[in-house]
Amino acid sequence: MYIDGKSVPWDYVIRFDSPNPGLLKAAARPIRRAIQLDKVANMYAENPRPLDYITPLAGAPAMTDEEVHDFLSRWQSLRNKYSTGFLAEAEYHTVDAPTPADMQIVEQQAQVDRQLSNAIGIDPEDVGVSTTSRTYQNAVERRQDRINNTLAPYLKAITSRLSMDDVTRPGEKVRFDLDDYLRADPKTRAEVDALRISNGTKTPEESRKDENMPELPAGQRPAAPAVEAPAVPQTVGASRWVSVQLDSDENLTFADVPLTTFAVDPEARTITGLAVPFNKIALNGGRRWRFAPGSLEFAELGRVKLLRDHDRAQAVGKAVELTQTETGYVVSFKVARGPDGDRVLALAEDGVLDGLSIGVEIADAVPDPDNRGALLVRRALLREVSLTAMPAFDDSRLTSVKATRDEGNPMSDNATPEPQAPAAPAAAPDLNAFFAAWQAQQNTNRTQPTPEPEPQPERRVVNPTRSVAATFVDEAPAYNFHGGSFSEGKFDFATDLVNALKSQDKAAEARALEFVQAQFAVTTANVTDLNPTVNRPDMYVDHLEYVTPVWDAIRKGTIDSVTPFRFPKFNTASGLVNDHTEGVEPTPGALTATSQTVEPDPLSGKVEINREVWDQGGNPQVSTLIWREMLRSWNEGLEDKAVDLLAANAVTGTGTVLTAGLANKNLDAALTSLLASLQFRRGGFRLREFPVHVDLYKALAGAVDDSGRKLFPQIGPQNATGTASTYWADIIVGGVRARPAWALGATSSGYSDSYLFNRDDVHGWASAPQRLQLEYQVKSIEIGIWGYFAGAVTRANEVLRIKYDPTA
Repeated sequence: MYIDGKSVPWDYVIRFDSPNPGLLKAAARPIRRAIQLDKVANMYAENPRPLDYITPLAGAPAMTDEEVHDFLSRWQSLRNKYSTGFLAEAEYHTVDAPTPADMQIVEQQAQVDRQLSNAIGIDPEDVGVSTTSRTYQNAVERRQDRINNTLAPYLKAITSRLSMDDVTRPGEKVRFDLDDYLRADPKTRAEVDALRISNGTKTPEESRKDENMPELPAGQRPAAPAVEAPAVPQTVGASRWVSVQLDSDENLTFADVPLTTFAVDPEARTITGLAVPFNKIALNGGRRWRFAPGSLEFAELGRVKLLRDHDRAQAVGKAVELTQTETGYVVSFKVARGPDGDRVLALAEDGVLDGLSIGVEIADAVPDPDNRGALLVRRALLREVSLTAMPAFDDSRLTSVKATRDEGNPMSDNATPEPQAPAAPAAAPDLNAFFAAWQAQQNTNRTQPTPEPEPQPERRVVNPTRSVAATFVDEAPAYNFHGGSFSEGKFDFATDLVNALKSQDKAAEARALEFVQAQFAVTTANVTDLNPTVNRPDMYVDHLEYVTPVWDAIRKGTIDSVTPFRFPKFNTASGLVNDHTEGVEPTPGALTATSQTVEPDPLSGKVEINREVWDQGGNPQVSTLIWREMLRSWNEGLEDKAVDLLAANAVTGTGTVLTAGLANKNLDAALTSLLASLQFRRGGFRLREFPVHVDLYKALAGAVDDSGRKLFPQIGPQNATGTASTYWADIIVGGVRARPAWALGATSSGYSDSYLFNRDDVHGWASAPQRLQLEYQVKSIEIGIWGYFAGAVTRANEVLRIKYDPTA
């Protein structure tokens, strides 16, 4: 693509998909009307409408320009003095042309402004159009409505795209900061700040900062309340969920929920319970927690899963309802079908699994104003809820918390140590002093006498082969690492590093680099077991899905059973209209109707999965992949059924069998003659659907005239019978759109069939495919698909078969 006239690669561009159609397309008519009205208003502004004019009487002498000017001046002067005028030798005329007010140009412009406002989604009053009927709204409420009703889909499109991993780091989300835009009036802000300061959720310093007010002098600042230093940051920005991570294996568990709040409906396969109470303090690792009302957030309710004991491999349901009550959050889950879900329902119904444990990411926690030493959670992202057995806790709803910093700094799982005063920041190391001291130590080591080595027993070398003489290389190593004598090495490794860094000694740098590469060389072949092949399930490639042009043309609705159904239709009519004879009553005509019965046909399929493969699962799940492929086969089966319906009801009429071997201009002439003759059928040319076999379609795509010019070109058509669209998606022949249909068959060496029909005369119905999971045996599990198809042609002789043979 090009930006500012320069070619830019696609991977340098971030695309945002609009949730609404383009304004130039959706509001094309109001925009064109606004342009025309603007031109009219400009015309009246530049050329004022004439009010009146004066002409000389018949036979009066002609007047010069000076005389006319003098006459009009005296006329204007007398008109200003007298309301009535008198002309002796001239005739006065008034102009009755409509004024802009008569033409209602202002009203039309207001109407266009309203239409454009509705298309954009803004209040007409924002563009100066007054609306007399409205409910009371202040400025903040109007801005909220503008965001909710107009801007929200666009904000969602932008933040969703920018939150993807190819733009933003994994785990981070992009959000719009609308605080300033939705800022309330000063009086309201002051009242809210007063409430927050009184309950301890905000300090006066924070309030002054929000109001862009300077800090108070040190002597005028109020004393801060004494609170224990929390183990987690007191406040966390709303743009990143980085404060506290509660891992899935050790979560906030509220297990002593009263049984009256825990309900199981085996028939509806739902589990409901109080997951997060508001009035309980949980103790974990020396830290106390309490959740505030409105603290839980989630991206999408269906993404909150029900797990078994926080095991992500045992997801057994999804959330369908989350309600905030006076006591806390009550959540309902729909339990999945299958043995795992049945087992969980049974254990929950029997009271074995009656505890709910939440897995959350805490984003904002502050000291609890009502409970000294506790943390009040104000914002947390709900990830999952697990079913657990009732643990032995007295008044705690928290089993354990494993908190980790998002930046990788783990927090201890042990009890929180006593609060300590923050340590002073460590001073930056003085590298020059360090190297100078180190070099002095090295010089001292070199000047000390080398101790005599202790005598070592002579080492006997044995050659196992005893057939060749052994050869030994006794070369001193490049470096020694004892910091003293150079008897065991030519150079000192640390000295070479210092010289390479400070003195730019290339020789020292080369020796050190060579030594490191030789001693610490690691290749992929050496660590094959440590770097196994990575599976990328997110890049799974589905089987190619075919288009279904014939089925799309005849589809009329759905059915849900094999029960036949009937509908009436016209049969014969005669004598309904005749010449009238004066004084004679017309003879009644005859009209008969009939009915047609449609009998649906079932479609089915089945795939067998071994029990071992089913238990192993796979990623993505095997059953999901298989079901997606079965849906593709289902759609292809509907396309085949639609083609069979055409073939069973098609007729071969005059001119529909094209001469074998027709090509180029002769093929164009034959099709032109066929389509033109359809205008003389009863009812005219009604057949607009034209699925075409590959033989005929390829012949049309390659058709040329005697000069080699394309008869159905894609680019620059001129004096051609038709055109072709991009990628040869279809070819327009005399105004009829020929569509390639793969289900009509492959390339043949004889006659093949294409069809012309009217979609109002051919009907198709199909049920939604039903998934069946069969577990009646031990060795395997079967996934089945079941549904119905029905088709009917309601007008006889209205499906034409066009036969074409490309071979001469």
